[in-house]
Amino acid sequence: MSEYKHDYKHDHKHDHKKCKGIEDILRKLPPNSAVAGVYVNGGLVPLAAFSNLCDCLAYFIDEAGQVYVINVDSIDLIAFGEADVD
Repeated sequence: MSEYKHDYKHDHKHDHKKCKGIEDILRKLPPNSAVAGVYVNGGLVPLAAFSNLCDCLAYFIDEAGQVYVINVDSIDLIAFGEADVD
């Protein structure tokens, strides 16, 4: 029976240089794209729109006009569209 060895070259959790999913998505978004919120380290940050991406920082704006600067590596999930808050 052969011994299984994990190939870390193909494990996206360990290969951050090749797995830039959130950053790639944000680079393609035009300014003022509707974003309901992002999850940062597991917690929801309610937002209204994406502003821009500079280096590893994503800029967002909430409903009140407050600017949020978030490290791209901390973003777990992006919710697009308008938030349905109840």
